[in-house]
Amino acid sequence: MKLNNPITIIKNIFIKEKTLLDHWFETDERIRFTIMASLNMGLRYLLFILLSLIFTTLHYQLTLLLMWLISSFIAFYSYKKFVFSTQGNHLQEYLKSISIWILSYFINAGILSVLISKYQINLYLGQGIAICFLLISNYLLFKHFAFRKPAPMTPWEKLLSMFDIIHKS
Repeated sequence: MKLNNPITIIKNIFIKEKTLLDHWFETDERIRFTIMASLNMGLRYLLFILLSLIFTTLHYQLTLLLMWLISSFIAFYSYKKFVFSTQGNHLQEYLKSISIWILSYFINAGILSVLISKYQINLYLGQGIAICFLLISNYLLFKHFAFRKPAPMTPWEKLLSMFDIIHKS
């Protein structure tokens, strides 16, 4: 049995090995969002195809609505925990997320409708195009609206908060 030298023993006590999660949160937020959004949108796309097979492509707007409803829970949790890493405010953030998804739904539906009716693009290709456009707009909306973090307190506000004079949320 090999004994470790004292320096290695001390290092092991004080230095924690980084986990994959530690490395994940060191990655730029925009990259994390792109990865999570891609996974979520990939899931949405697969759901869209599956639901299209069930409800037929004639009812693609119903399929689109069902796809957005089902995927909203997974997307909310993944953005909250793995991208923006916010604490608390679950209901408020979820309601804001729903408003973003409602807006996204109408944008998605509009893009899809135009691509199918005006340009006769295949339904599945059209949805893929719409998803790419939504990636950028959704990042901005989630970052600056749904998961917006409060501005850091100024030194003056910190001093006043010690005396419980102001409450900044």
